[in-house]
Amino acid sequence: MIQRLPVLLLLVLLFSGCLEEECNETITYIGYEPIVLAESEWRNNSFPELASESVCNPGAFYVYGDLLFILDQGEGLHILNNADNANPRPLKFIPIKGGYGLAVRNGILYVNQYIDMLAFDLSDPSSPEFLSRTEDVLVSNEMYGFSTPVDGSVIIGLSETKQTIELDCSSPRSGQGVWLENNMLFFAVNNSGQADFAALESGGAPGTVGTGGSLARFTINQGNLYVVSDYDLRTFSLADATKPTLVSTTQLNWGIETIFPYEDMLYVGSQTGMLIFGLDDPTAPEHLSTLEHARLCDPVVVQNDIAYVTMWGGSECGAQADQLVVVDVSDPRAPREVQTVPMPNSHGLGVDGDKLFLCAGWEGLKVFELDENGRLGNQQYVAGDFNAKDVIVLPAKRELIVLGWEQSGIRQYDYSPTGEPQYAGSINVCETE
Repeated sequence: MIQRLPVLLLLVLLFSGCLEEECNETITYIGYEPIVLAESEWRNNSFPELASESVCNPGAFYVYGDLLFILDQGEGLHILNNADNANPRPLKFIPIKGGYGLAVRNGILYVNQYIDMLAFDLSDPSSPEFLSRTEDVLVSNEMYGFSTPVDGSVIIGLSETKQTIELDCSSPRSGQGVWLENNMLFFAVNNSGQADFAALESGGAPGTVGTGGSLARFTINQGNLYVVSDYDLRTFSLADATKPTLVSTTQLNWGIETIFPYEDMLYVGSQTGMLIFGLDDPTAPEHLSTLEHARLCDPVVVQNDIAYVTMWGGSECGAQADQLVVVDVSDPRAPREVQTVPMPNSHGLGVDGDKLFLCAGWEGLKVFELDENGRLGNQQYVAGDFNAKDVIVLPAKRELIVLGWEQSGIRQYDYSPTGEPQYAGSINVCETE
């Protein structure tokens, strides 16, 4: 059996469980071997011309003009003509395994392949032209199912072996959820007789750019490309637009999740707070302030010097209650909370004028009014019957593109001047085992 999991083998030795004062149990561990993709299997510049296939595991999504990009986690990138949101037309599928983020500027697509950054010319989006590969400029990302040993190979999952080990309480490994021995991982068996994987969970000129969702890890601002990993912010110069160059790396605390551009600043969402960076020098972001909170998942969007932050206390984010926080960021060195609203099941979000669009998981997409000061008012509408995760708001077209959780796919809506969503169409996902 193959498990495609968030795996970062270099961290395994850091995990340890807590032993009870008295223990009379025998713990069973199942052995798993890493599934390794050799460097020669992924680091080449040959991308076959493929017709767009069904989307199976949508992750990052992005809009540039009439084009909609959807990263299929672990498989590649779908490009669709979305001029008619009721009938999106597949154009091309690029088999780029390991992608978790993308952005577009002046007709050039930037997308990662594991730890490399790729660039493609979109002059003909039905046949993107590969431009360049910048190697070893990103880091392993266990959230998206891969880690990278030093030899250029990539670990993309775990394969269950028939090897099991039983340990009693006298063993020094007893109580550990996972441990590494002879290049094999051993996971403790839970009450259901399955391996318990919880121990590995974590959590130039500006030009014409596209739009990502509030959960994006790539963004473009001030003519540069910015990428957040779990623990740092990386700046890529696009002075040579055909070959992005890594110019700085800003170390951050663990738990970084999202990035959002606003004017000459970057807003970074993390599991412990919202960080604001100034771009007086676009190649060296300056940390201006941090608005701290309890451990929660934290996407952020900004409009008119008001930041909207959803804090979700799900199983991977902490045990605090879900809420939406409205923050005055007119002084980015001293952000000030002006409103906190309990908001069950709050996830990705977007704004347009006096309307806020909130993804509320199984409750669907909710629409709230905003007063003249940007504070949250009453809920006006809800588009239910959809497990909503993140949203891209396109004010010029009054369109919404909503990404669903897991197998929910993507739904598209038009919205009225009052913000009422009107269903336009869906992009369904293929069935997976």
